[in-house]
Amino acid sequence: MALSKVTVFQTLNQTKHRINEGLQFSLFPEMNEPAINDAEYWNYSDLHNLYGHPFLFAPHMDAHIWPKLKMPINTSKRGTPTMTSPTTDFYNNHTVQFRHDYNINNHHHIRAKDKKMSRYACWSMVREYPDMIFSRTYFISPIIDPNMNYEQMRKLNYQFARIYLRNQLATLERQVGGILNKMHANFSVFYNCTNQAFFYGYTTQDIKDGHNIPIHQNDPLSNYMGAVSLDGRIKAIENAIKQFAHTYSKSTNTFTDIMYDELIKQRISIIKNHNTSPEHDIFQTPVSQVQSQLAKTERDFINKYSQQKLR
Repeated sequence: MALSKVTVFQTLNQTKHRINEGLQFSLFPEMNEPAINDAEYWNYSDLHNLYGHPFLFAPHMDAHIWPKLKMPINTSKRGTPTMTSPTTDFYNNHTVQFRHDYNINNHHHIRAKDKKMSRYACWSMVREYPDMIFSRTYFISPIIDPNMNYEQMRKLNYQFARIYLRNQLATLERQVGGILNKMHANFSVFYNCTNQAFFYGYTTQDIKDGHNIPIHQNDPLSNYMGAVSLDGRIKAIENAIKQFAHTYSKSTNTFTDIMYDELIKQRISIIKNHNTSPEHDIFQTPVSQVQSQLAKTERDFINKYSQQKLR
């Protein structure tokens, strides 16, 4: 069962630690003192209890962390950092082994090995998984706003989720194109019909005009769709392809009818479960621009947080 965003947000906030949390501050702040390390960290055991296996695997912490904790070898304000395997020093800067009592999966461990993991290390563990985009957003959020609340983070995550869903939809649309090509179907007729099923009779032109989206040639509406409508369209296409594979009549009309019905079902589901409709879940910002924002945010995050040390 997928974790709710609220659960992830609250749990990560509650289990967050700081290196200096146990320090006693001086009564004489005017005196020159060495800078205090204020780096944040999370315990591997707490992350394991939140995400579970296979994202984290407590018996083999180092073997699980090392391949994911990449080290940047060139950082700049513009270029994408080149990532490589960590040196021992870099790894030790971002993970610290210690022993304490804790629970994993309701099993109590006494004086067991655990790992403190920096914000950068935590981000490294989730960055490869599209399903964990909210956690990825959480760990990079201080670059945008150090005090970002849940609602702000949910809205930002909604935008970032569009990137992966749009890529997934593009893959499925290529499969649909292959099916239509084999049947020598008229692409324009097929998409006009099925789009109107999903958007309640509105054409792509109607929706772009209604949302003041500039019209560019070869710029599909899916580049402006929100995560909910993208997800609904993905589910409809997946279901339609599976159904069509098991039908006796392999005709354009049959495929169109199946796709039409599945898109209607997803439209109804979106309205019922999300209190919106596909034609309203549209943004003026294209997915390509959101992707650029994510790339810049993560570049700034890497430049700053890869330099932190837990020791």
